[in-house]
Amino acid sequence: MRFQAEIQSKDVVILHSLMRDLEIQSNAELLAQTLAITHWLVSERRQGRKIASVGEEGPIRELVAPLLERVAPEHELPYVEIKWTSEQVTELGALLSAEPPEPTPKLVRIIKG
Repeated sequence: MRFQAEIQSKDVVILHSLMRDLEIQSNAELLAQTLAITHWLVSERRQGRKIASVGEEGPIRELVAPLLERVAPEHELPYVEIKWTSEQVTELGALLSAEPPEPTPKLVRIIKG
């Protein structure tokens, strides 16, 4: 398939710089490599994974791109691990099993507006 595109001059500079840095000889090869990387990014984000850069020193940097957010799961649920003691589990069980208390007068006023 033949692919032709017009790009701005600033993007031509980036294109040539990338081709030189990556030792890529043709636009077709650069496009193929770009497609492979983009396909991987989309696949990872679709599964709810974050894309990040991890250096030996310094913080992790997350890639945030509106384009990738289009394929992200609609509702990402946060994962939190809570280390419960047996006493806390027992207390929680008692609270969940008990009859709910009557609302306080202040709460009733707030709800009624």
